[in-house]
Amino acid sequence: MADSIHFTNNICYWPATTIVRRIRTQEITVEGVVRAFLQQISQHNARINAITDLRTEADLLQEAREKDCQVRAGAVLGPLHGLPMTVKDGFSVRGLISSNGHPVYRRHRATEDAELVKRLKQAGAIIIGKTNLPLFSIDWQSTNWWFGQTNNPYDVRCVAGGSSGGAAAAVAMGFTPVELGSDAGGSIRVPAHFCGICGIRTTEQALSNRGQFKFPGQPQGHRLLTVAGPMAKNVADLLLLMPVLWEGGHLLAEIPPVAFGSSYWNGEKLAIAYAPTLAGTEVDAEYQQIFSAFLTRLAPAGHTLELGSPAYVEADASPLHGRLLGREIDASSPVPTFLKKAAMYLFILLKYRDKHWARGVWQGIGMSATRYATTLSQKEVLADSYTEFFGRFDIWLTPVASISAFAHQPAGKPFSVNGQRVPYTDAMGRFNFTTALAGHPIVVIPIGQTAAGLPVGVQIHAKKWTDKRLLEIAQHLETFTNGFQLPAQ
Repeated sequence: MADSIHFTNNICYWPATTIVRRIRTQEITVEGVVRAFLQQISQHNARINAITDLRTEADLLQEAREKDCQVRAGAVLGPLHGLPMTVKDGFSVRGLISSNGHPVYRRHRATEDAELVKRLKQAGAIIIGKTNLPLFSIDWQSTNWWFGQTNNPYDVRCVAGGSSGGAAAAVAMGFTPVELGSDAGGSIRVPAHFCGICGIRTTEQALSNRGQFKFPGQPQGHRLLTVAGPMAKNVADLLLLMPVLWEGGHLLAEIPPVAFGSSYWNGEKLAIAYAPTLAGTEVDAEYQQIFSAFLTRLAPAGHTLELGSPAYVEADASPLHGRLLGREIDASSPVPTFLKKAAMYLFILLKYRDKHWARGVWQGIGMSATRYATTLSQKEVLADSYTEFFGRFDIWLTPVASISAFAHQPAGKPFSVNGQRVPYTDAMGRFNFTTALAGHPIVVIPIGQTAAGLPVGVQIHAKKWTDKRLLEIAQHLETFTNGFQLPAQ
C-alpha cells in the first residue's frame, strides 16, 4: 500500500534515496535542493518551531556549489552526497548552538562535531541546522524557555513528542529529508509515532555516542541507556543512513565490531508476537482499533501471529530505568553531584508527578560502584528475558504509547484514556522505558491516522544486533500501511 513518492512533487517531501540518486544523475543540483529546503524552513518554521539553529544561506549555498562541482567532475561521491539534513540539538555540530537541553549552554557553540555527525559529513551530507528538544532532554514534548515550543505539523495545538520532537517535526514538515535523533526512553519512538514518520532505536552500543550530550570540559556521559538512531519518512531512508552511521568511520574502542550487514531477512514467513498494551496500561480505543486493523492485514501474508510478551516485572523495571538514567545524567553534567541529586529528584517529582521515577533517578545519581554493578546485573536479567523471547519470535509488535499526539499541556498532567485516568509518565514510559533497558533494536513506522488526522505508529522489536534484518522486515510491514501522509501546508 505504501508509496514513498506518490504524494507530492515538492522536492522537500521526496525520499532521501530519490534525492541522492537524482543528484548523482544530474537531474537536480545540490544547490537547488538546498534552496528548496531553506525556502520550506523559511515559510513554515515560525509555525512549527522545529529548527533551533541554522547555518547561513551563503555558507550553505557555497558548500552546495562545491558538491555540484564534484558531481560534474566525476568525483567519487559518498552515499549521502549533497543531501541536506538537520540533527537533534543534543549532537555537537561545529559552529552551531549545542545546548543539550541545558539552559546554561543555550548559547554554547560546539567547537567540534560529534562522531556520527562526522560520519554523515564524510558520506557527503550537508548539515544545515539543529532541531529542538525539551529541558534537560527529558520529556515527551519538546518545549524549553530559550528555544520555545515545537508544534505538531498535523495539528499545531498538539505536541510533536520528545525528546527528539524537533527532529520528528522537521522531517514531517519537509524541513529535512532525514534526521539524527536519540532515545533513552522513547525519545525517537514517541516523536515518530506522534508525527507519522519512521525511526529506529538501534541496538545498545551499536552507534557511537561520542559528542552526544557532551558538555564542555566534562567527560563523555550517556554511554549505555541513550542510543542514537536515524529518523525519516520511510524505512528505505533509514536503511540508507544506517551503514553510514554504523560503519562510516574508523573502529572505536567502545563499539563492538559487529558488521551492519551481519543480519538480513530473506523473505521467510515470520513468527510475530504482539501485545495490545504493556503492563496493563489503558490504550486509546481509536488507536487500539488502528493497531488491531494493522495486525489483521498481516494475517493473509502467511505470517503467524501470537499474543505474547517477554517476562518482566514493570514495578521493578521502571525504577531500574530511573537509576541508569540518573547515572548517565551524573556522569555528563557539570553540576556537583549533591546538587544534581536534589535538583533532579525535585524536577521529576514536581514536573512529572512520578515518585517512583524520581526515586530511581535520585538513586542513580552518585550511586556507589556496588550499587551500579547490582543495577547492571538487574538490567542483564531483564535483557536475558527478551533474548529468550526473541528465540521464539522474529519480531514483537506493540503500541508506542497510550495515545496519539496530545494537546499542549504542562508535563505531568494525567490523561483521560477511555474514561480512565492514566498518569503522564505511564502513558508513554510503560511502552518505552522497559523496552529501552533490554537494549534491542526497535523500529517505529506509521500505521494510520485518527479521525482527527493525527498519525499513530507501531513499535517493531527484534533481538539485539539484528538491526538490518529488523529494518528489512519493517520495510515489508510498511507495505501493509499507507505510509507517510503529507501534513497540511
